[in-house]
Amino acid sequence: MKLKDIVTFVSKSVVPQNGTTYNLYSLPSFDENKSAEVLDGAEIQSNKYDVPNKCILFNKLNVRFKRVWRINNSDSNKIASTEFLPLVVNEDVVDYQYCYYLLISDEITNYLCGQNSNTSGSHKRIDPQNFLNIDIHLPKMPIQKTIGKTLSDIDSKIELNKRINDNLRASRAQSQTQFELCRGAAVNADVSPNLLTLDRSSRGAKVRHAA
Repeated sequence: MKLKDIVTFVSKSVVPQNGTTYNLYSLPSFDENKSAEVLDGAEIQSNKYDVPNKCILFNKLNVRFKRVWRINNSDSNKIASTEFLPLVVNEDVVDYQYCYYLLISDEITNYLCGQNSNTSGSHKRIDPQNFLNIDIHLPKMPIQKTIGKTLSDIDSKIELNKRINDNLRASRAQSQTQFELCRGAAVNADVSPNLLTLDRSSRGAKVRHAA
């Protein structure tokens, strides 16, 4: 079995129109926050690929970075950079989530890194036909579903923890700023006798009032 037996590359070209709002999936937006950019057609300079409601966008440029996007929404006017291959998954044969993790697996990534059609500099692109002809082996569907769900659930928890940590860092930075402002105001108001200082002696740090 080959990749082309489980996914179909949909290469429908779109010419963005002025006055029409598009949801653009691009390399910069993937790297920034993995969210589509909302742009007017006048801001989009070149033809793009149409993005089906449920598909996987596989980046053909520098595949070692694993820019692979799961798309599953009914947003209108979805388009993608032509650096992505829009792949519709044959869910009669392969579980959607399992297919995603198969596509980002080290085995496929390493194979493609050695098969780039353009090997110059940092812009290394894969050949779509070579990509679609990769040999694969699939477990039975129940096993696929179990693996796909388990990995997807873990990724969701990782993403949630990342958002929590980002919020905590932002909250701490805000509190630190407020502390510095209050501390500066206290010093400028010459209320230092009310501040606490640390008396660091050989017996340890002791808190005392400043003289």
